[in-house]
Formats: sequence, C-alpha cells, structure tokens
Amino acid sequence: MTVEKTQHAFPSAERLEEALLAVLEVSKSISPTVRPRAPGSSVPGGLVQLPLQKPCILVPDLHARPAFVDALLLTVFPALGEPLWSALEHDRTSLLFLGDIPHGEGEEAARRWMQAYDKIAAARDTTAILSPEMDEEMGLSLDALLKVIDLLCRFPASVFCLKGNHDNMTNAADYGDFPFYKYAEEGRMGALWLALRYGQDIGRLIRRYELSLPIAAVGGNYCASHAEPALALSRSAIIARVPEVVQALIWTANGEAEEGSVAKSMEAIFGSEDRARHAVWFSGHRPVSGHFALRAQGQLVQIHNPFLRQVVFLDKEPDKADFFSIRQDRAEPDHTVSLVLDPFARRK
Repeated sequence: MTVEKTQHAFPSAERLEEALLAVLEVSKSISPTVRPRAPGSSVPGGLVQLPLQKPCILVPDLHARPAFVDALLLTVFPALGEPLWSALEHDRTSLLFLGDIPHGEGEEAARRWMQAYDKIAAARDTTAILSPEMDEEMGLSLDALLKVIDLLCRFPASVFCLKGNHDNMTNAADYGDFPFYKYAEEGRMGALWLALRYGQDIGRLIRRYELSLPIAAVGGNYCASHAEPALALSRSAIIARVPEVVQALIWTANGEAEEGSVAKSMEAIFGSEDRARHAVWFSGHRPVSGHFALRAQGQLVQIHNPFLRQVVFLDKEPDKADFFSIRQDRAEPDHTVSLVLDPFARRK
C-alpha cells in the first residue's frame, strides 16, 4: 500500500461546515428511483438502485487515503477511454464507495495512532491528543471525506457512498454503530480530537451526514454493502434503515453471518430466486490477502485489501468483475484479475 507520508493540514471549520451542509441538502433531492423512500417517509432510504444503463466502479474501504481518490479520478479505464472525472461529467459511469472513508490502516497509520495514544497516557491529559500524529491522521481522514463529499455533491445521480463501521467519527453507540478500536483507541481518540479541534457543532453535522448514508446498493445482477449481510434482509428493511439492519451490513466479521444470509437477502431484493442464484454480493470490511475472497458458496465477493489501491469495474449487464490496480504515476490502471460473476458458471 502506498503510504500517505506528508504532514497533512486539517481543513477549517468553515470549509467542513459548508461541505457537510451542502451534501445534506443534496441528499434530500436524490430521486426515489435511485434511493427509494420507506412508506410514509420523504427521506432517502438505505438502498441505492444503481443505474443499469452504465457501468459501475466499486471502491473498497478508503481509510484516509485522499491521494487514492485523486489518482482514481485521473485513471483511464479501457472501457471508458477517458479519465474517470470526465466519464462522470459525461454521465457515462457510476462510482460506488463501500464505506470506511476515515481512519488510516497499515503500518504508518498504526504508528500514528500508537504514538498519539502514548502521548496521552504519558501526559495524563486529554489535550495531548492535539499532537502532530493525530493532526496528520485526522487531516488525511477529513481530506478523504471532503473529496468523497465533493463527488456526492457534483454527481448525486452517479456517485454514492455506503456507510461503513468507521463512518462513525464521533464514536457513537446508536443507530447500528458501536465504538471501535484496532491499533489503539481510534474511535475515542478521533472523537476527542474532533471535539477539541472543531467543537461539538461540527461533530453533530458529521453525525447527521453519516446517518444519511445508504447501507446497500443493487445493480442488475449484483448487490454491495460494506460488510457481509449478517442475516437475511428484506428490501423494505434495508430501505427503512433500522439500526439492526445497519449493524447487520457494517459490522459482520468472517464466520458471523447466518447461513444463507447472502442468498436470501438477494432473493428478497431481486424478488426472484433464480436471479439471486446467479448473482453476487460485494463487500469490503474484512481484509483479504489477494485481490478477493469468496464466501457464502461463492456468492459473497470480499474485495478489501488494505495494501492495494484496488477497484472493481463492472460493465453494463456484467458477466464478470474486472479488478484494477490504480497507479499514482500514470493514468492507465493495471488490470490484475477478472472474476466470473455467476457462481454456477464458475463451477463449470
């Protein structure tokens, strides 16, 4: 994984507030054909109906890598023949982030988190969180967040971001979220830094934004969410975005899902057992060692490798998923592997 090594300045409160208010306003106007409403609600629901007339690019867990977004937008995919930003401008593709926009992963991020934690422990003073390490870490997180928000505002019918478990920058314990940690006490530390640097109002705006995010997406023969569905979920339950369903789509560890949860969820979403049998569900969340890992009888495709700048290209009516590695030094991506989507065709 390419490490974000430069000291990162964090954005002003004014810039954050402006971006958050803008994306919240834009989200209200998203068409019900793209984000269906729950009965009796005017608020966009938790399901994204991806446009079927154009390809879609899936981006697994971003984890505070704003340079990844910059390089991705300049990438010329073979099927598009122009930089991604241009294809979005011309309404020729969709872009779907699978969540976990903030909080770095990998060796360099672990060093930042642990050094910041040690400083707090040594000082026995919470204000020690305002350290160069945390400024760099949270600067990268907020930069990545602002880049995603800008795309959501500019292309509300083509760019979507699902909610992940790390999309909880105030370390809340409601609406399907839980406090979390990995290398140190990232959830608590990030929330404390945010409150001390910006105050409570920005934290509340970020929380409103996080709670506005959808939790699953559906294309012609595939679905996607941050994590593997923990249980069989109905289309209406996903749209309603109740806390239990949010938790079931952002927190599931390997081996935690109920047997048949992927197949049953797709059957409910597609409204057809036959369509579901030949479809797949993409997820991030749990790291894989190669380009992908298959679970749930080959119907779940996990695509998050924190050491790669990897995306998945799905053409219109795709019969395969093309995996690409995004390059920082040139516009042409490296095609790494293709995966036949239909689990039954794979077995032949």
